[in-house]
Amino acid sequence: MEIIPAIDISGGKCVRLYKGKKGTERVYYEDPLDALNFWMKKGAERLHFVDLDGAWGSDKNKKLFQEMIKKASDKVKIQIGGGIRSLEAAVELIDLGADRVIIGTLAVKNPQIINELANRVGSKHIIIAIDYKGGKISIHGWTKDTDLNPFSFAKKISSMGAGYILFSSVEADGAFTGPDLENIKRMVNTVDIPIYAAGGVRDEEDLKRLKQTEVAGVIVGKAFYEEKIDFSIIKNSKYNE
Repeated sequence: MEIIPAIDISGGKCVRLYKGKKGTERVYYEDPLDALNFWMKKGAERLHFVDLDGAWGSDKNKKLFQEMIKKASDKVKIQIGGGIRSLEAAVELIDLGADRVIIGTLAVKNPQIINELANRVGSKHIIIAIDYKGGKISIHGWTKDTDLNPFSFAKKISSMGAGYILFSSVEADGAFTGPDLENIKRMVNTVDIPIYAAGGVRDEEDLKRLKQTEVAGVIVGKAFYEEKIDFSIIKNSKYNE
């Protein structure tokens, strides 16, 4: 099970949200490049970049992310999401050096784009974000609810060229309530492609429980930045057996 540190950016700063709500940002690094340097020094093999402003419809962080990807791409693998609303934007990020792109809203609105993107860059570079709240998928940076069932949607897109699914509980994000283990396990059992889980991780005990669900990996943000989990765990072999 991979343990992947998250670098979420809003207003040019590294932040964490509470339950995915805009306006709840807490700043952990004024300069996200400092966060990037920190994780590279700690030996992270993969980092999870999220453009929160992009998810909310702004491209003001675009140059910053381009700089970060260029700096990181030959040292650590980068997966990036937030506001990728076109095939061209996704391909551009892969060409820039990102290892994987994460698309959510785009995939919900136009599932066929997954197949088109897979034909362009390969499934191994594509993560489909399924963010859920109240048993339904949320889109547009968690600001708009849909009537889509996350498990039915996962079945649909898993055969369309998606390489991975990022399964995120909006209500658990940044809330220290613990991961939604029941639904995570259900998602692992629903599709044949690897699942990454996000939301709610509080401590190493949560990581142990997540490992038992057989997820491929977990995204950790606030628990790292609040020092609830020792940074050395990203290199801890017992989670990568």
